[in-house]
Amino acid sequence: MKKILVLLLILITPLIKSQSVKEKIADKRFNNLEYFSASEMYEELSRSKHPKIKYYVRAGESNLNMGDYRKAQMFYDKAYANTGMTDQDLYNYYQVLKYNTNYTKASEVFSKINDNQYKLIRENMAQKKLVIEELKKDSSNYSLKRLAINSDENDFCPYVVNNELYFLSSRRNTSINGRKYGWDNSYYLDVYKGYIEGTDVKNEHAVKEGLKTKVHEGPLCFTKDGNTQFITRNNFVKNKYKKSKDGRVNLKIFSRKKEGENWGEWVEFPFNSDDYSCGDPAVSADGKTLYFVSDMPGTLGLTDVWVTTFENNSWTKPENLGQSVNSEGREMFPQLFEDEVLFYSSDGKIGLGGLDVFYTVPAGDAFFEAQNLGYPVNSQFDDFGFYAKTTTTGYFASNRGNTKDDIYSFVSKRPIISSAINLIVKDNLSKEIIPNATIVLIDETGKPVYEGQTDGNGEVKFNVLPGKGYKTKANKNGYKESVGIIKEEEIASLANSKKEILVEKKIIGLLGLIADADDLTPIEGVKVTITDAFNKTEFMNFTTDKDGDFRHIYKDKKVGDDLTYLIKLEKEGYLTKIQPVDITIKKEGYVLLHDYLNTKMYKIKLGADIGKVVDLNPIYFDLGKSIVRPDAKVELEKIVQLLTENPSITIELSSHSDCRGGAAGNLALSDRRAKASAGYVISKGVSPTRIYGKGYGETKLINDCKCEGTVVVPCSEEQHAQNRRTEFKIVKIKP
Repeated sequence: MKKILVLLLILITPLIKSQSVKEKIADKRFNNLEYFSASEMYEELSRSKHPKIKYYVRAGESNLNMGDYRKAQMFYDKAYANTGMTDQDLYNYYQVLKYNTNYTKASEVFSKINDNQYKLIRENMAQKKLVIEELKKDSSNYSLKRLAINSDENDFCPYVVNNELYFLSSRRNTSINGRKYGWDNSYYLDVYKGYIEGTDVKNEHAVKEGLKTKVHEGPLCFTKDGNTQFITRNNFVKNKYKKSKDGRVNLKIFSRKKEGENWGEWVEFPFNSDDYSCGDPAVSADGKTLYFVSDMPGTLGLTDVWVTTFENNSWTKPENLGQSVNSEGREMFPQLFEDEVLFYSSDGKIGLGGLDVFYTVPAGDAFFEAQNLGYPVNSQFDDFGFYAKTTTTGYFASNRGNTKDDIYSFVSKRPIISSAINLIVKDNLSKEIIPNATIVLIDETGKPVYEGQTDGNGEVKFNVLPGKGYKTKANKNGYKESVGIIKEEEIASLANSKKEILVEKKIIGLLGLIADADDLTPIEGVKVTITDAFNKTEFMNFTTDKDGDFRHIYKDKKVGDDLTYLIKLEKEGYLTKIQPVDITIKKEGYVLLHDYLNTKMYKIKLGADIGKVVDLNPIYFDLGKSIVRPDAKVELEKIVQLLTENPSITIELSSHSDCRGGAAGNLALSDRRAKASAGYVISKGVSPTRIYGKGYGETKLINDCKCEGTVVVPCSEEQHAQNRRTEFKIVKIKP
């Protein structure tokens, strides 16, 4: 039974003189981890006339340790109805309720625990409050099969070497003098192995070869070459138990090497101790990295996963894998896949029940936050001893539907792990590779989980967890920070392909978008001439692309500099236009020219009002006069320029008035003003055949502001002003 490997820290309650003989015996057996007989005695004591709450609590804990969760809850329910449960009692009750899928009650019970206790578990619950549906979302991904080699006793911790499946079992009586183990009245564990034939395992038998003692054996593991073996054993030396200061028999790790065809002597792991346990070894392929479980000083919870490396012919001081892997509960049964993915079981992380299988991969000098493998590998019961044979197949153990442990095989429709993703960083414009760029990988919680640099080929490789998406941040001197997304569905494919991450240079540039004034579609092939307003010999030429834009990157400009230009836009079939622009560079990146001036172009067509093209301001005359004022000359110069740049057009300069005053007088005055304006344009060298002035008086009102005849419409000054206008319409186009 796997429970013998649980390294529980038991607070031994001092015996009180007034206890009955039966209570004293029950307490002794409980403290000696003899839960089978202790549970029977506490159950009997709980039926006494004045039962203590201790009887209910210890009967519940005994049944919890033996895997009878329904019976355990029955006793904890009775204890909870009274007062006196400790934080540890409440935590055990919380675990029992999870086993029995009573998640609502489990949360309630956990809330009763002192806030200073189980802070890591409390934080996990706050982030993900027993999200059962999420853990079950991939339930159709797996198919499970209970192996035929299972017995009526406990069978667990599968481990594959070539086509052989090693496992632990309590099926045979090989203990001292035929004695059973007091924890759950089962026999001591032995190592067995069977032979893998397709989806089945057959011909199982006990393994001797120095693996059989009179007490518990296993779990075990091998280096890839099969020449070094690690195993967990009771602290049983020379037919005697060695106990800790508090009277417990702890666990120890031993290793041995092959010497020719035979195995050498077992050697103790140097960090073993009589006062704490070390067990559940998992070794890297080369035998130089060892993960194991211990409750040694520095452990965050009941048991944690630790790691040590073999350097200079000795093992380094073990390091705790930290909060991303460990909790205040039990972390157990670590197992490596391809030296990168670490599988293990925990009841302190948020899961479906008791022990759930989690997995993680290295993230620099630490590990990613461990991820629950989900249903149906995990269940409301204990699921542990996970062994991945490939990315889609493997084995694990569970006591689902039974108080005994069984071994199951699994097949997954998609890889349950993704050992690597490949990224390549490129310039977003030139598509050149970017070496020595820093890439940060961020998980869905916003936590940076890995950082690396691209190599000489602009590439970087990350180990990531499947079943989730990531955000990337790319940084490189001279480039803007680039933020990207790696979607969950991309993960598997990126093991054999590269995802491009595009970065943009930190530049100062000019970008313009030229569009048709009528429908705002981009115009391709527009010739753009940009002339320095102060030095006419300095100019740049561009032609817009299919997207109607052009761009230029400066080599000598910085934030705060001014850009003062004359911008000329030319395209056959469109009116050529020249506009001044004065811009102060406010930030790095592209200055958007179309944010500072009108870059829309107008088609050359009869009736078009070219006054809109050159953004004319209103042309005003003094009252009753037709002399061109200086402010009007400024606007008429724009017409001179436009006619000079567009020699194919002839325009009519039309002057209009409002209705006020006599109609005949308005007509005559507007005509004089139109002819005076046209005359000014002609005086600047424009042929008189290309422009003429004509006054229309009040004959072409653009609103209903009439003030003569039988109908007089009251209008505001603003409405009258709309009629006092000057228009420049194309009346002829030379082929």
